[in-house]
Amino acid sequence: MTSVRSPEPIRVLHVDDDPVFARLAETSLDEMDDGIEVRSENDPTAVLERLSNEDVECVVSDYQMPELDGLALLERVREEHPILPFILFTGQGSETVASRAISAGVTDYVSKDGGIEQFELLANRIRGAVEQRRTEQALAEAREGYDRLLETAPDAIFIVDAETGTLVEVNEAAEELLGKPREELRGLHQRELHPPEDRDRYERIFAEHAGCRGVIHDDRELYVVHRDGHEIPVEISAGSLELDGRRLVQAIFRDLTDRV
Repeated sequence: MTSVRSPEPIRVLHVDDDPVFARLAETSLDEMDDGIEVRSENDPTAVLERLSNEDVECVVSDYQMPELDGLALLERVREEHPILPFILFTGQGSETVASRAISAGVTDYVSKDGGIEQFELLANRIRGAVEQRRTEQALAEAREGYDRLLETAPDAIFIVDAETGTLVEVNEAAEELLGKPREELRGLHQRELHPPEDRDRYERIFAEHAGCRGVIHDDRELYVVHRDGHEIPVEISAGSLELDGRRLVQAIFRDLTDRV
């Protein structure tokens, strides 16, 4: 059977009180997917300590074990590691156990059936669960990095829903430019940032540039309205982006008051 290679190994802790079966599982999973590194633990009460001291990305556990069964172990793991993938791999395949496991927050449930197919299925479930978590972590880190960039930018930034034209998020510089808190700005239509008598024009400009990138050019100067009513000349640069499957427009407003 052809092994699947992964650039970054998936570190799995397999919990089973039967050391013979644990060794069999370790060997079989390595044959199914050599990107999976399996470490075994025969004592379920030692799992939390190992999770604290080792870099583990997925726990695979038997159900029927002395001192602590798989569901009780799942409950303990969830208290300290709420999003760590946890797969129940057990011969106790009754619907009751499966139902209880799902209710307790198990990531997946694989039945032992005695054949090599059980390890192939388990390898696929492990890889799927870990890669999903890695993707979610990468997205979270990207969002965190973008949020930091947003807040430290010197110019006002408005994130606008490309479909509805409403403001999704703004940065601190945008609050200062308009004299309004972000709680008040979120949900506003982008046209409301501009002089009331000219809002149809700004709606047309937004529609024309929602899918473009770069400085917006128009035959007249662009303005936003401060909370106190005075108009501020601005240069607007726009760029489209996607975040969590949502099409957005990032608009950067540069205050031109000093230049004028």
